[in-house]
Amino acid sequence: MERGHTSVFDETGDLQREIDRLRADLRQLRGDISSLGGDGARAARVGIAEALRAAGSQGRTALEGAEKQIATHPILAVGAALAVGMLLGYRANGRN
Repeated sequence: MERGHTSVFDETGDLQREIDRLRADLRQLRGDISSLGGDGARAARVGIAEALRAAGSQGRTALEGAEKQIATHPILAVGAALAVGMLLGYRANGRN
């Protein structure tokens, strides 16, 4: 009879060790998943930063080009600004 109890106790101990191993594996898996998410977030931040730098550079280039055109052709620039303003005013007035 005691042998049966010892066997049950042994099985219970084995089961407890298996549960402990499973918990450790789950902790490891959670850590691995967290690090993957962190790597993805870092990569996304780097990509966004590079896109912002490129957009800023393109914006500065476009601004410099516009400033050159305005300085070269000031009357044409004023006429274009007037036409765009009138068009926007017309569109805004038509919605009301």
